[in-house]
Amino acid sequence: MLVFLHILYYLEYISTMKEFYPLIITSIAGLGAMLGNIFLFINKKYKDIVLAIALGLSSSVMFFISVLELIPEGMFLINNKVNYVILIFYSLALLVVGYILVMFIDRKIDSNNNLYKIGILSAISLLIHNIPEGIICAVSSYSNLELGLKLSFMIMIHNITEGIAICLPVYYATNSKLKAILITLLSAMGEIFGALLTMLFLKPFINNFMMYVILLITAGIMISLSMGKIFIEGLRINKLLYFIIGIIVGFSIVVFTL
Repeated sequence: MLVFLHILYYLEYISTMKEFYPLIITSIAGLGAMLGNIFLFINKKYKDIVLAIALGLSSSVMFFISVLELIPEGMFLINNKVNYVILIFYSLALLVVGYILVMFIDRKIDSNNNLYKIGILSAISLLIHNIPEGIICAVSSYSNLELGLKLSFMIMIHNITEGIAICLPVYYATNSKLKAILITLLSAMGEIFGALLTMLFLKPFINNFMMYVILLITAGIMISLSMGKIFIEGLRINKLLYFIIGIIVGFSIVVFTL
């Protein structure tokens, strides 16, 4: 009888947690970035190889997520509400805003170390990127738990590669695993922050235009960072074959998880 009462209590407790499922699911997706920290513990004698693969991987993932996912998804949200020419103009303008943000932040980072700048810019990019992802994941989980779980898995895979883009450059620039892990964690919290915003405030007010603006600016940030910073730095490392392997693997991950 006592065991039966314990089971009933447990089931009742689980049922009260349903409201928090979107937050839990979104948190798992966001914290996927922390799995990228595994690469911090590879022997430093392989530094150039690991860095070449990581930069190729992260530049590829950021670029193709933006081109194949964020931009089309954002434009689709309002394509039946505005003229096609105006939509293209708005979209290009928002992409330029993303580029300007990257250039502005780059100048504000007080360091001459390119790797450190890439790590910090990647962290900021992931943080901004994760907020709308957290909103989307939370909203999807509210309406369809299975869909939320699928989105969470895809986002988690992407976030692993983006976590690598943060932790390795910061670690090799500062020689501090702790700093690399903490910066990656801070960026990963964007997903949770987006879910909390949705649960507490935004759920009644989220609209397609708001999501369109966020997704297009995020795409502009990620394209500028991937092509203007990460790709160029990857070419500077004398491990071109490994850099190309990273690019191919990154593209494959994006295509597989779309």
